Amino acid sequence: MTTIESIRRAVAKNLKNFREEKGFTQEALAEKLEKSTSHIANIESGKTGISDDLLCGLCNIFNKKPSEIYSDIDMDFEFDKQLNVAVRDTVKKEFTNIADEVSEKILRQVAMRIASGKYIERRNERAPLRKVASPESKKDSL
Repeated sequence: MTTIESIRRAVAKNLKNFREEKGFTQEALAEKLEKSTSHIANIESGKTGISDDLLCGLCNIFNKKPSEIYSDIDMDFEFDKQLNVAVRDTVKKEFTNIADEVSEKILRQVAMRIASGKYIERRNERAPLRKVASPESKKDSL
């Protein structure tokens, strides 16, 4: 899963590579960005993230797009997105299966009670099913 630490590690690796490609030392890069050398070292070690202002400065110095600085985490985000969709779909499917099973059991029980003539449903009430006299017992009472 993508975390702040994994984002920082990816950015750190990319920035170090870009810096080395340009032939800059950490000191030279820090000077161009008007930052301390320790700040650059902390970024390249993944201890510190980068601000929007620093991102703009880095993009200008290295002639890169922000997406290139964050390039190695794009796949992580896409993977996380796919994983979240898969988990959501699995949970939805399982919940639907459970709901279907429970509904089926309830419907079978209600159908058996109605078919046996022992119970009928009260309409517009949240009361349990009540017992009704069978048609045969009604004949006997007449």
